[in-house]
Amino acid sequence: MQPGNVYQQRIVQFQAQIATAKGVSSWLALGRLVCFLAALCCGYLYFWYNMEWSWLLGVLAFLAGFAFFVARYQKAQDHLRLLQVLLQLNEKELLQVTTHQATFEDGSRFIDEQHDFSGDLDVFGPSSLYQYVNRTGSLSGSEQLAQALQFPLQQAGAISATQEVIKTLSGKVDFRQLLTAQATLSDERAGDKQAIRHWLQVPLEFLPNKLLYALSWGLPVLLWGAILFYVYGGSYYPALFLVVVNLLLLRKHSKKVSKQHEWISGKEKILQKFSQLLQLVKKESFGNSTLLLEQQALAVAAAAPLARLSRISNALNQRNNMAVGFVLNTFFLYELHCMFSLEKWKQQYEHQVDSWLDVVARLEVWNSFATFSFNHPQYTFPVVSEQDTALKATGLGHPLIAAEECVTNDCTIGQQANFLIITGSNMSGKSTFLRSVGSNLLLALCGAPVCAVTFTCSPMHIMTSMRIKDSIARHTSYFQAELLRLQHIVQVLKSGRRVFIILDEILKGTNSEDKLSGSRSLIEHFLHYNCLGMIATHDLELGHLETVHPGRIRNYCFESTIQHDQLYFDYRIREGVARNKNATFLMKQMRII
Repeated sequence: MQPGNVYQQRIVQFQAQIATAKGVSSWLALGRLVCFLAALCCGYLYFWYNMEWSWLLGVLAFLAGFAFFVARYQKAQDHLRLLQVLLQLNEKELLQVTTHQATFEDGSRFIDEQHDFSGDLDVFGPSSLYQYVNRTGSLSGSEQLAQALQFPLQQAGAISATQEVIKTLSGKVDFRQLLTAQATLSDERAGDKQAIRHWLQVPLEFLPNKLLYALSWGLPVLLWGAILFYVYGGSYYPALFLVVVNLLLLRKHSKKVSKQHEWISGKEKILQKFSQLLQLVKKESFGNSTLLLEQQALAVAAAAPLARLSRISNALNQRNNMAVGFVLNTFFLYELHCMFSLEKWKQQYEHQVDSWLDVVARLEVWNSFATFSFNHPQYTFPVVSEQDTALKATGLGHPLIAAEECVTNDCTIGQQANFLIITGSNMSGKSTFLRSVGSNLLLALCGAPVCAVTFTCSPMHIMTSMRIKDSIARHTSYFQAELLRLQHIVQVLKSGRRVFIILDEILKGTNSEDKLSGSRSLIEHFLHYNCLGMIATHDLELGHLETVHPGRIRNYCFESTIQHDQLYFDYRIREGVARNKNATFLMKQMRII
């Protein structure tokens, strides 16, 4: 079944479930109101009929019913919110697969003009690769997806293992969408994980104090003994004395409690959601995928402890309720018991928390690429090998161009030539072709399927120089900025790394003769290193390098033709150097000249 049909069916399904859930919530709200009013009525009748105990029983019964309806209503609301997020998710998916319009978060905050390739390959920002791929819901998941795209894998084994993960997850629509929806509802905010990690690194302050631990149990027992002594006719002074002792003990440690509470406060919601996400991972069947089974093992170990930490954190938050906090603290030393529970948990699990929290983010990254794979069943998984430095593709298109508009081409680099010089007239498709190769290579290194019929490559570090900008803040001109980028590429080449270089019309900031000489020297310099590359240029004279370096450099071009006084592009790559020009024709057609 086509992805669009799947999403359309799920939209209808979730719309029906939402209607049912709203009806259930309405009935539960009504039951809650009836129980509350009935409890008030029984309370009134209890005092009206001289405190007859049967009415008091009615109050207690209806209050119990009220508590039941409150709990069920909260669960129903949580379920309703989940269904609404799932509905919105499927509506976005349907829009994207039918109109190629992505409405997911676009990762603009990750834009870095100094990055080796992300700015030139439209990795972040509106209509970017990130926006088309992104199905993360948590903040840490979105950050880890950005890292995966900025620093793709460089080992063939790791890429193949990731491909297996993506293939396994691709068909698990229910699991994938629940993962995205639950992660979205976690409402993770900047600093949440850092606060938890900071709390974990704080030395234990309560647990090592054996005397305090003994007092936290002994004083409440003595206090309740003193209360019983007073009830049965004794003096109230012992009870009053012990109350004062408890309050003084709490005051002595209140700053330490407040400090730790500040770090962990409000984190119970995200801890609970992460625990639910880990339960989801724990219950799913992942076949023989090694990476997924490793993450599942971590999820099995983490789900229950994180849920327990969430409960302890929620319990500590009750200290903010003055009535509850005062009563529980006075008679049970409640805060101290919460702190002992927290530190016992920390002592047992502090070294495992980072790996647990990363499980969700890692699954979100794989989930994003798996959804991308599901949405593009016509895409293929590349063959990645470290044996030879090469890139070969057939039917290669740009992953951000709709299939009905995308013109595909073949590309071979590394077998017949190490460097391609691509010439052509304006708007003929040179830059789009460069980005098509670069974007698909990036997807391949991430373990994702690519927009091609076949695709074979080696792990390579991608470096580009295509959209260089000057910077007033950094006091760099356009030409200086471009030279700095080229210098950086050469420095990486000198480190011995295998590099794939993409250049588009370099050295525009100098005269034609100097530009040609510099471009020629740069390409010849690249031939001394372990790299492959492509350069798009209007300098047709660069095509002579094919003769100078046969088998190392090869010419390709994109042509335009004028038919019936109209400019025509077929966007097909050809061997050789471009012959046709169109700048003067376009200027005349637009009445510029």
